[in-house]
Amino acid sequence: MASNLSTIGFTFADDTGFEQTMVRLANEARERLATEAGEYAIWRSRTGAEIWFHLGNVQARDADSTERDIIGLTPFFEGESDVLLSITASMQRPEDNPFEGLQHAWVAPDSSGIGSYPIVFEAVDFAAHPADETYPAGHRCRVVAFCRDLTIHDSVEAMLAADAESGDGVPQMAPKALIPIGLFADRQVEDVAPVADNDADMPQPTVLMRGVVRDHRRLVNEITGGVFHWMLVETLEATFDMLADDEMIEKPPHAGSAIEAYAWMFGRTLG
Repeated sequence: MASNLSTIGFTFADDTGFEQTMVRLANEARERLATEAGEYAIWRSRTGAEIWFHLGNVQARDADSTERDIIGLTPFFEGESDVLLSITASMQRPEDNPFEGLQHAWVAPDSSGIGSYPIVFEAVDFAAHPADETYPAGHRCRVVAFCRDLTIHDSVEAMLAADAESGDGVPQMAPKALIPIGLFADRQVEDVAPVADNDADMPQPTVLMRGVVRDHRRLVNEITGGVFHWMLVETLEATFDMLADDEMIEKPPHAGSAIEAYAWMFGRTLG
């Protein structure tokens, strides 16, 4: 089954291989983003894949040296999406470290800050947002869908034909549609505390998406040789980057392919 790391080509035979590789990449990371919690060290692949390492504040190890601990990491991808969002809330799960968290936002907002539909995403740059940020806050964001399940059709017409052949009598989604299934919980976002007591109180950054592929590239992770796929997908009111582990690809997508995906959403602000 695909994981967030395998979706950008990182697979490992064991925990030792994972740990050794991540420490090496953290040391090679040249870009830093300072926050009150410490620093993000951002490793960038030639493919566009990224790992945002979470470095705690400097700790003195002895009289002559200091060291930063790696307390976590988040995968990402520097694609082409540029989505206008109205961010309405930030929140953390019980297990999140100070660099991790979720943001709730409306896609394609109007002047009131309400948009066509809401999403929740893993905020890769969570700690860089001001703790006292006033909501709603308008931002242009890079939003990336990491696929957990993916179906590719040659065209919208082929997708609609497959819908018709299913014969189950269940209404199908439109060819361009997004359902924020991670928001289907007992509690509304506005009722969730900034730090929840348990995961049951939290929305999830998951969506069911249909859309049309506008661009595609097959990519190879230069560290592991792992293959993954990038797509630029036009869906309802927005165009998102989408990534898929090579094992999910039964037929290569192309410009004009229609997709249906269950995905985990990641994002960061562009401005």
